[in-house]
Amino acid sequence: MAKTTGQAEQPAGPATSGEAKKGGGLQVKKLLMFGVPVFIVQLVVVYFVMTRFASPAPAGENVHPASEVKGSHEGAAEAGEQNIYVVKDVIVNPAGTNGTRFLLTTIGFEVTTGEGKRELENKDVQVRDVLNSILTSKDLAYLVNADGREPLRQEIAQRVGELIRNGSLTNVYFSKFIIQ
Repeated sequence: MAKTTGQAEQPAGPATSGEAKKGGGLQVKKLLMFGVPVFIVQLVVVYFVMTRFASPAPAGENVHPASEVKGSHEGAAEAGEQNIYVVKDVIVNPAGTNGTRFLLTTIGFEVTTGEGKRELENKDVQVRDVLNSILTSKDLAYLVNADGREPLRQEIAQRVGELIRNGSLTNVYFSKFIIQ
């Protein structure tokens, strides 16, 4: 009888460890099947909430940190008024991509006068046309290369600057530059 009891206990040991391995494998599969997608959904929700509800002031409002702390007249006089016109979410297909890739960018134009900024606002369609012409003429290799940004900035500044009659364009900013 001792042999039978010993033999019965031996197979139980390896079967138990094998079941533990299978159970661990099932837990990993469950984690991959349910945990990872839930995590991704949570990331998307957090991104949406942050971009919709925690975003900065709209582009049309000139809010300067110095003018928030001090009186409105005093802050504007010391810090100088910022005249930045922002063209949001310009989406183009770079040259040679046959519509399979795109560039999403937001570009800010700093001008010397408030009249120049209003001019750009009134000529939004012309500004967007200039941006489309310039950006679609560049191939993907040029746009991906960080060294190409400064010549691109200068070309945009020269062409958009021609649209301003009151004041001049002093700087071009890329606040978003995404290639997919």
